[in-house]
Amino acid sequence: MERKSSMKLIRKRNLKRKGFTLIELLIVILVLAILMAVALPLYLAAVSDSQVKTCRANMQTIANAEAAYKTSSTGHTYTTNLSDLAGNLGATPVCPSNGTYSVQISDGSLTANNGTTVPAGGLVISCSATGHGKFAPGIDSQ
Repeated sequence: MERKSSMKLIRKRNLKRKGFTLIELLIVILVLAILMAVALPLYLAAVSDSQVKTCRANMQTIANAEAAYKTSSTGHTYTTNLSDLAGNLGATPVCPSNGTYSVQISDGSLTANNGTTVPAGGLVISCSATGHGKFAPGIDSQ
């Protein structure tokens, strides 16, 4: 009989010990918070970097359309109006950061993204989004 009562006592103790203590839960939350503090800035930097690279690819696409336009146009000149490139672009590229693209034809005073002066008649394609910069085909590397 004594053995049965001691077994009941052990079972009662085990029933009371279900779940986690408050300290254990706080430690888990703390570890998760530390992981988030490390991972979130890395994630945001990766997203920003991918947006800049997509924007650069869009500027290269515009440069390719400009080259095709120059070849097929009557005066063999570039255009600063993106709507003139519709036949060569297909869909107009959209900056992932909601920037707008602009095309300038250099007069010899414009500079490329790498600081090199763009010769007169060369192209400089810019994006208004912060940090996306500009692209001069044949001067700036992708």
